[in-house]
Amino acid sequence: MTTDAPPLLSVEGLHTSYVTRDGTVRAIQDASFFVHAGEILGIVGESGSGKTTAGLATMGLVPYPGRVTGGRIRFHGHDLNELDEDERRLLRGEAMAMIFQDPQAALNPLMTIGAQMAEIFNTHGQIVHSQVREQTEDALASLGLPDPGRILQSYPWQLSSGMCQRVMIAMMLVLEPELLIADEPTSAQDVTLQAEILERILGLAKDHGMGVILITHDMGVMARAADRVMVMYAGRIVESADTVSLFRNPQHPYTWALLQSMPRLDSDRRALRNVPGAPPDLLDPPDECPFLARCHKATVSCRTMPMPPLRTIGAGHMLACYNPMTAAQSAG
Repeated sequence: MTTDAPPLLSVEGLHTSYVTRDGTVRAIQDASFFVHAGEILGIVGESGSGKTTAGLATMGLVPYPGRVTGGRIRFHGHDLNELDEDERRLLRGEAMAMIFQDPQAALNPLMTIGAQMAEIFNTHGQIVHSQVREQTEDALASLGLPDPGRILQSYPWQLSSGMCQRVMIAMMLVLEPELLIADEPTSAQDVTLQAEILERILGLAKDHGMGVILITHDMGVMARAADRVMVMYAGRIVESADTVSLFRNPQHPYTWALLQSMPRLDSDRRALRNVPGAPPDLLDPPDECPFLARCHKATVSCRTMPMPPLRTIGAGHMLACYNPMTAAQSAG
């Protein structure tokens, strides 16, 4: 997807940290990205790479003891750091929404599903009170939930994790926000429901111009849904490109390793390749490339130079690596 229009969301030089007993965890370091209306940006990486924190920071919801320590977040060109909490709260839900990774923790256990969905409508004044019941039932039914009337009368703890996740998706999509941040929206769902959820999100992006940040560790979901993919590792962006280019010709050894861990129908390999080693400790992140200890292509430059800068290597393709994969190596 290409457009000359200004981005719907622009994040510049984002830094976030969490203060712990052992020290300060630098969760995200100098991340910059953007999303256009109608575009789906995928963020992928292992657990702890900073994917979820990037979404929470965009929404202004980084939990204590975390905080945004640097950078600018602009929505429609307006700096969200300049808004007070009441203004930010009104923006959330109607213009910006987030599907959380742990839906049972995000829902209020003391309120019925119906009361929580009605609160969204009442807060943002989208429809008259008499239509709330019909709209909420339709929203739940559209996500494949059986007997929506019963679910509206249920409490979150009476539903399975998968049902709560679909409830959360329905709640976030019902107002058709301009920007949706979806954190693992298809986890805990069978493949049929995964496809239905992705189709719903894709339809809203295409038909209503909704911008989407899709956060997942599932490269298959990324290949199906995303227009562009941003790869994060140890709190940093290491590669970013349109989806087709990234899958056909991954340049960063970490991106290549993630793709090698995927099962493929066109491969006769019986065993999947895992990514050896573990990410670095972000309490004391290394000055050099954070993937150094796990990289099979590390050179003297990688071991002696500071973290490689994120640079443009092609049309819309950015990379932070001193010794990228060649086309032959990526295909191998």
